[in-house]
Amino acid sequence: MDGELKKKISALMVDTGKAHHAAFLATDGADPDWPIWYAGYLQEPLGKLLQMSFTKSQLVYCLMNADFERDALAPESSWHAFYADHFMGHFAPADTPAKDKLVLYHFEGCPFCSRARAAIDRLGLEVELRDIFADSKHRDELVQAQGRSTVPVLRITSPNGEERWMPESADIVRYLEATYG
Repeated sequence: MDGELKKKISALMVDTGKAHHAAFLATDGADPDWPIWYAGYLQEPLGKLLQMSFTKSQLVYCLMNADFERDALAPESSWHAFYADHFMGHFAPADTPAKDKLVLYHFEGCPFCSRARAAIDRLGLEVELRDIFADSKHRDELVQAQGRSTVPVLRITSPNGEERWMPESADIVRYLEATYG
């Protein structure tokens, strides 16, 4: 992933945190609805950095998801760097899409997985399908990488071996269509 883009997103997160703390100075930054405030603040600048249009509700969902994942996977990590990685993983364009290896972790009865597989079929992409119920090794790989077995998840491996794990069917479909459509 683009290191400079990650630095910019991380810095934007820090600036957002400072602005939020200033806005809620009377409560020392305490705000149970912080994702709503952050989404409004981030909508335009984050969209420009990632070259896409975000709705506020989409950002609220992504911010909450990043927060849950950080708490579960890396609670001691720098929040702004973790969030930058989260947004890069979900929304940043690929550096070498034609050379990337794609693997979809899924299972047959999952409607969200069907949505991702339909996009793969529609675009005529070569994607390795790994059914997490047909082979427990695939489920174990997914849990080791993501900390949970929720599917679908698209694993994108660049030619230099860098891996990117993209959960959420809507993000996967949007990424595939924007990158390969």
